[in-house]
Amino acid sequence: MDQELVQYLDERFNRVDQRFDRVEQRLDGHDRRFEGIDQRFQGIDRQFQELRGEMNERLEEVKRHTGVLVEGLRHELQLVAEGLAMHIQVQHVQEREYHDRQHQETRVLIRSFYDEFRQQNAQFQQSQDQLRQRVENLERNQQN
Repeated sequence: MDQELVQYLDERFNRVDQRFDRVEQRLDGHDRRFEGIDQRFQGIDRQFQELRGEMNERLEEVKRHTGVLVEGLRHELQLVAEGLAMHIQVQHVQEREYHDRQHQETRVLIRSFYDEFRQQNAQFQQSQDQLRQRVENLERNQQN
């Protein structure tokens, strides 16, 4: 993986992490707010027994709203996960194509060097055979 891609991915993941941190902080704030609301409702229940039904309805509304918020966050998280999976899959395909091209180029180079080596070897063998013949001819000529 090239450095630019690594840096890009690091930046993207850092931004996603920051978003998750902000969402987590917001949820912590909501949790604290809801804890305070629960305590206030208990005090109101003790003071106003006749209004308990109305307060319970308000609490249910807050729960439904929180459920809607949670479902929205789940949906956003699902989108992020799908996007990440798609990115990883595309990256894998690109890396595979790159390595396949590199492999093919390497094979072509090796084949070229091998063919050149065979040609040089054949030329060497031919030169060696010619020298051997010349030596044999010279030896025959000296014997005559």
